Amino acid sequence: MTRNISNIQLFILILVFELGSTTLFALGIGAKQDAWIVILLAAIVGLGLVWIYSQFPKYYPNQNFSEIINDVVGRKVAAPLLFLYGLYFYSQASHNFYEFGFLINMTALEITPLYVILYFFILVMIYILSLGFEVFARTCEIFLPYLLGFLVIIYILTLFAGLADFSTIRPILGNGLKPILGELHTVIAFPFGEMVVFLMFWHYIENQKLILKTAFLAVGLSGFLLMISLVLIVSTLGVELASYTEVPLLEMILAINIAQIITNLDSIAVFIMFIGGFYKTAIHFWGFSLVMTWVFKIESPKWIMIIFGLLLPFFSIYRFPGFIHQRWIGMEMGIYTILIFSFIPILLIAIMFMKKRKKSSL
Repeated sequence: MTRNISNIQLFILILVFELGSTTLFALGIGAKQDAWIVILLAAIVGLGLVWIYSQFPKYYPNQNFSEIINDVVGRKVAAPLLFLYGLYFYSQASHNFYEFGFLINMTALEITPLYVILYFFILVMIYILSLGFEVFARTCEIFLPYLLGFLVIIYILTLFAGLADFSTIRPILGNGLKPILGELHTVIAFPFGEMVVFLMFWHYIENQKLILKTAFLAVGLSGFLLMISLVLIVSTLGVELASYTEVPLLEMILAINIAQIITNLDSIAVFIMFIGGFYKTAIHFWGFSLVMTWVFKIESPKWIMIIFGLLLPFFSIYRFPGFIHQRWIGMEMGIYTILIFSFIPILLIAIMFMKKRKKSSL
């Protein structure tokens, strides 16, 4: 039986999930030097989505999402909608799984076949998740200080090396609002819209009344850290290089190595890739397992995790012929899928409010 997790553990899970692989890339770079404004605006929208998501445990405390959605729209609509959410979560798990597996393969284990890397990680993932959500949250609790510490070390070393030229982020709004608005939906979806997966976990939280406050703090802090990361990447690499390089954070670390401030920082980048990719994949995969358990009325998600977990490496490698293809699917096609599923709860909340108002008027 899965035990509840504390609000501190929820904060940590959200923070790691939101940072995930996002610190590796230059989000919103299509807006050039104003990309940090894109992140700021997207974070504000993300906080709005968090408020929407937190209304479910407010009105349905300690009930899982399946029970809530059945009450809101009925079983006939709830079952297929939940099933679609399950497919979406598995798709996102596959996307993140391939991404961090490929990056580990590219940077640290070049000789090791990608299949071996992916199967090693999926076996660890299945084992941890099979122990329960509380155990999973505790492992994340252990790794968070290292993740934040390594990010801060990279930021400090970048400044200490004199690599950052902050004139590259000026002039502010030099190209107007159009490029910012053009990039905004992408950053709203990734990473803030992906928070929709936490609807599957609200019933695990000990203090339901503090969910909104906890999630607000975690999303706000992650948005702040993403802005810092983006500003330093652009200031160090310049807009053009940040736009075209595959992993801007890794390129920034290589610049620190070249400056000879400290060498062999590549291992830090690999650690960040591992932590971010592992937990983001695991959270989506756990969401998928729960949904399928609810839809098919299975007592335990254990066999769902084992069967579909072992299929995940095959599916991921078959789905993505290469990293460029994976990035294209994620940024060009997957963004709209994320937006659809992240905004569906708004419709559900509207239906819920109308039903409650109708009942109160009778």
